[in-house]
Amino acid sequence: MQNKLAGIGLLVILGAVWGSSFILMKLGMEPVSGFKTMSHMQVAGLRMLIAAVVMLPFAIRSFGLLRTKSAPYFLIVGLCGNLIPSFLFTYAGTVLSSGFCGILNSFTPIFTVLVALVAFKTKVHWIQIIGISIGTLGIISLVTSGGRLTLMNSPSHIGAILIGTLLYGISVNTIRNKLSHVNPLEVTSLGLFCILPFALSSFLYEGTAQVIVNAPFGWSAFGYVLFLGIVGTAISNIYFNKLIKLTSAIFASSVTYLIPVFAVLFGFILKESITFMQFVSMLILLSGVFLVNFHELLLRNMRKKKHELF
Repeated sequence: MQNKLAGIGLLVILGAVWGSSFILMKLGMEPVSGFKTMSHMQVAGLRMLIAAVVMLPFAIRSFGLLRTKSAPYFLIVGLCGNLIPSFLFTYAGTVLSSGFCGILNSFTPIFTVLVALVAFKTKVHWIQIIGISIGTLGIISLVTSGGRLTLMNSPSHIGAILIGTLLYGISVNTIRNKLSHVNPLEVTSLGLFCILPFALSSFLYEGTAQVIVNAPFGWSAFGYVLFLGIVGTAISNIYFNKLIKLTSAIFASSVTYLIPVFAVLFGFILKESITFMQFVSMLILLSGVFLVNFHELLLRNMRKKKHELF
């Protein structure tokens, strides 16, 4: 229970941080309205480069793990949990709103369960399946309550997010099942180290440095991506990996249910409207998260009541 409470705290913090990441991606591309500064490729590559460089000192101390049989799994975490989704989400952000991207990101727990069942033969309780189903209904309700969202407008951008969430599901299960013996700092730093060459190549090929120095509001864009890389990627990944070790892959992946909630709340703080249906949809989402994460507590209470009755 202590781990569960600590997990809830991390879940909320990560939901808030990642709920703002979609806005930061857009600000990296367009820091001031009407001034497009960086491309989606430049933002994604720079974000990954910053995160990898920040974690490099920690990776150097753990190089020995790259000579073990765990080495391929660090590459999987780096590619599936960081690099590829970063490019997919910035691409999606060129057309889709930040809130909508956050909503679609909530499909991660569904793919996490599917990957766990198919690839790792993980047992999933029927209550968790119900929770995921309720969470999915909440996502659909949140999408349809937006009023201006139509799924047929941007199929490639929507598809990019769905592929990204599938990759997240692969990464989360890999950490839980193949790297559970490695501490979160090592998982994060070595995963990012494995994708450092790709991020550096993108940074150089895309001419990102020249854009930062010469483009209008280039340094402002860099500031947003710097925060995104350090806080939204490097630091948050450490605590996300810790969350996986404290709880489970399914519990950790349910952070993506909270991301759209925070996205809507941030919009409300910034004077954006929030409808009654959006509020109800968020409650449905949270109900699904509760069932996924607290099914054991519910089962204990059900058994206790059954025992008292008989």
